[in-house]
Amino acid sequence: MTGILAKIRIVALGAAHDLLDKTIDLNSPSALRQYVRDLESALDKLRNEAAIQAGQVRTMTRELGDLRHNIEIETAIVKKIIDSANPATMTLARYKSASIVQWQKYVPQREQELEDQKKAAVSIDDAVAKLDAKHTQMVQRVRELERIDRTTKAKEHASTALSAAGNLANSGAGISIDSIEQKMKARQDVADEKFDRAMSSVATEEDPTAAADVDDFLNSLKTEKAS
Repeated sequence: MTGILAKIRIVALGAAHDLLDKTIDLNSPSALRQYVRDLESALDKLRNEAAIQAGQVRTMTRELGDLRHNIEIETAIVKKIIDSANPATMTLARYKSASIVQWQKYVPQREQELEDQKKAAVSIDDAVAKLDAKHTQMVQRVRELERIDRTTKAKEHASTALSAAGNLANSGAGISIDSIEQKMKARQDVADEKFDRAMSSVATEEDPTAAADVDDFLNSLKTEKAS
């Protein structure tokens, strides 16, 4: 199991170092986004591996503590047997002593394995910290490029709108409001003249006989009003 974990750790560290050493075009948003995704994937795997390595440290620490505790307990029992000076129990003392001797041989090996495991856990944690810092840096870079891109596009759109407005304003530069007003007034004069002439053409001359009767009628109305 330890060998498998060691291989996984080596692979994880190798992938992390490759990402840290990878050359990236810092001015290419698409390349940076892909790099950030790769970092996030590697971080997830490396954090999981860091938890496994730290868990191994706990397990090995506990097992070493159990081994030492067993040695202490069994040694205390053997001492009591020896102190009893009972020949019948010396065989038991030898069996227990054989186990103690074997366990004592395991202790240095387990201690070395624990130290190696602690170093492995530290190396993984260090790689996680470096990848995390790199990820933060690249995310900030991506956001900066996106901000620049948004600002640039906004200015381009504004420039297009301003250019269109300028063209529209320039196209009316030769237009004179006073000239237009004068032309409209002249057209009105012509229309008035045409209207007056049209009215004159439909007017009829008054009949002289009828005119005398009209005068009499109007005078009679005036007389009535005066009286």
